[in-house]
Amino acid sequence: MAFSSKSKVMAFIKETSEGVIVDPTAASFSVVREGSALVGAVETTSSDELRNSIGASKSFVTKEAPTGSVSRYIKTSGIEGVAPEDAILYEAALGGQEIHATEVVTAAGSTAGDSSNRAILKVADGDILAGELKVGQAVLIKDGANGYAVRPIYAIDSAASPDEVTLGFNLGVAPASGVGLGKAVFWNTADDSQPTFSAHEFQSSSANSAYHLTHGGCRTNSVAMDFPANDLATVAFEIGGINFGENQISIGANNKYIDFTDSSGTVAAIIDEGRYQTPIHLADAISAKMLAASAASAGDNISCSFDSSTGKFNIASDGTVLSLLWNTGANTANSIGASIGFLVAADDTAALTYDSDNALSYGPAVTPSYDDSQPSVVKDNMLILGDFDDYICFGGQAFNITIGTPKTDVPNWCAESGVDESAILSREVSITGTLKFKRHDADRTYKMLKNQTVSLAFVTGRKIGGNWEPGTVQCNYCPEVSITTKNIIDSDGYIVEEFAGTAIVGTAGLQDVYITQL
Repeated sequence: MAFSSKSKVMAFIKETSEGVIVDPTAASFSVVREGSALVGAVETTSSDELRNSIGASKSFVTKEAPTGSVSRYIKTSGIEGVAPEDAILYEAALGGQEIHATEVVTAAGSTAGDSSNRAILKVADGDILAGELKVGQAVLIKDGANGYAVRPIYAIDSAASPDEVTLGFNLGVAPASGVGLGKAVFWNTADDSQPTFSAHEFQSSSANSAYHLTHGGCRTNSVAMDFPANDLATVAFEIGGINFGENQISIGANNKYIDFTDSSGTVAAIIDEGRYQTPIHLADAISAKMLAASAASAGDNISCSFDSSTGKFNIASDGTVLSLLWNTGANTANSIGASIGFLVAADDTAALTYDSDNALSYGPAVTPSYDDSQPSVVKDNMLILGDFDDYICFGGQAFNITIGTPKTDVPNWCAESGVDESAILSREVSITGTLKFKRHDADRTYKMLKNQTVSLAFVTGRKIGGNWEPGTVQCNYCPEVSITTKNIIDSDGYIVEEFAGTAIVGTAGLQDVYITQL
């Protein structure tokens, strides 16, 4: 029987302890695109024993090294100040996430900036110390004169009176007093302590799902955001974990007992609590525990197996009696029976082998819920590129920001998977773009040759009546970008400019990249 890949659902949920898999909630599911997948990979080593043959010797699994690719359209939650469903994938890459759900408004005295001075927003004393405004974060300046302009924050000054917020790029006009600055979901950069997450993939969201894949201890190794003109903005995440399983079964305090009667009496097997990587792993554990419990009394040879064709468990004995006391045992409230497909309303008696009544189900235990938002179309978007007084949209056809955050696994022979933790090694932000060619514009060539940098912000989202619509906007801000290449080329008969650069940690104390949704 073939199974459709169109019905696939995936979930990502922040972990408390690295590698300890967390089951998904309804809100942790994320709409993904075709090609998204989790891959349960391992690393191996080969024996070099000489066996009087030039053939290969056996290879041995040394550690689990699962990977995954997650492709999505760039979307907000649809509500300003509320994190989107894929928030943990961004947070795991950059390291910090802040929800700024209280809207700050401007005070009197804001400036638009000029060729010598940056734009400054005045806000009430105490607003900066309240933590709703941070360096690198973008604000949505809700005045029609500026078209609800989106601007990143270059610096903040709580010592000024009133507080001052210096913008990364200037404005057309100075905002009046009382203008709202939006509510933000802000991904800030951190050099360590990036969170890990559990990743789940189900073939379907129904009980008839063909499989359930799980990865633990996941980190985001790469974020690639693409903005092609007149198309949908996309983001691709590459992830890597430290352990994985297929159709895992969790055993805890409420489902770890098997009460049974063997040839000499009634005993209880207690299955070790934990997450079993496959049903076969659990069957092996049940066999060992039932055999040990029986050996203390009758010594019957009791076994448990999982049938990969039917999806059912079988429990069998070579003794003279085997009764599974699902309904009348001493521990029925905490029985494993339902978890492995047995109906527990009645005991299983009068035989020496029993198959579970139901095949295992691999669908989510909850009904997935998703953000009520639409993908961002790359038109009427905005690229700001240059110095702080270059705040007019720079036209173009394609734009990409890729944030690379490779990790290393820390080996540990005490860990079942061979690894119990990992660490992100570095962060590199690369930028490419195909821009509209301007006849006299040599600015990027000049800056490249003079080792100067440019500032960059790409804003995507929807507009209504020329104003950015709150709850739909994403701003990607790189305060300093070092241009590495710049070419004038032919593109289907017209001239364009291609450029590439690397975002760097700046001299003003700003990090290399910030992402804000407003």
